[in-house]
Amino acid sequence: MVATSAVLCVHHLLSIPHGDFRLRRKHGEAFDAVKARTSVVPFAAILDGRQQLPEDYWKEWVRAPYIAIAVVTLGAYLVHPLMQAGSYSLKL
Repeated sequence: MVATSAVLCVHHLLSIPHGDFRLRRKHGEAFDAVKARTSVVPFAAILDGRQQLPEDYWKEWVRAPYIAIAVVTLGAYLVHPLMQAGSYSLKL
């Protein structure tokens, strides 16, 4: 697991410059303009002031799939002790 995770991390780190190279070759200065106002690091462009969140940014998160995932995750968390007790009582 550790080796797989390490290889995937290295793969993604090497993919960033390669993707930038391909996009720069395809789109030229338009790509450079987009890259200047964005970041690979989550929220870095917002914290640096290169981007601003719109006033209604929270509406992006209030959607059925996100709500469903949150409810199922919370439900699994709350029911987890029951699942453990049930698996313990199987006595396999």
